[in-house]
Amino acid sequence: MELKLFPQHTGIWEGTYTRIAPDGTVLHRHKSRLSLKLNGSTWSQSNLYQFEDGREEFHNFGNSKFDAQGIMTFDNHRIFGKSWESSDNILLWWEYKEEPGTKLFEIITLLGDGHRMRTWQHSRNGIFEGLTMIEERRVATQDTIPNEHYQQESYVKTN
Repeated sequence: MELKLFPQHTGIWEGTYTRIAPDGTVLHRHKSRLSLKLNGSTWSQSNLYQFEDGREEFHNFGNSKFDAQGIMTFDNHRIFGKSWESSDNILLWWEYKEEPGTKLFEIITLLGDGHRMRTWQHSRNGIFEGLTMIEERRVATQDTIPNEHYQQESYVKTN
């Protein structure tokens, strides 16, 4: 298995998520900081979300493995899904475990070195629920992420 794109997406990425309703209305925006590490065939990821009202969510997704065909399966406390490289994009689909009927599809595209865009398509029970647009910039390489980072527990902090 040789991964061409995933290694280009490692490191610490900061950006903004914009959630859009099916009619185009902006529902909300929040800041993000993703820590992504690739070690052999093991992918480690955590996402920190910071909301304007002071709420904060940290999701440690632990380790996920790539199979011989380069398909990563992730199965953690929050989601189940798969991801793979396709042409110049990384594609994903996943379901939220605590929200039956949800299905999300994501496209991740590098715009340039250290700059990427991502789009999520949300559905529930076959009904379109909107999009999330994400723009991110890499602020650090994966070697700056200590291994202990991925031992942190997930949390949600409210005001």
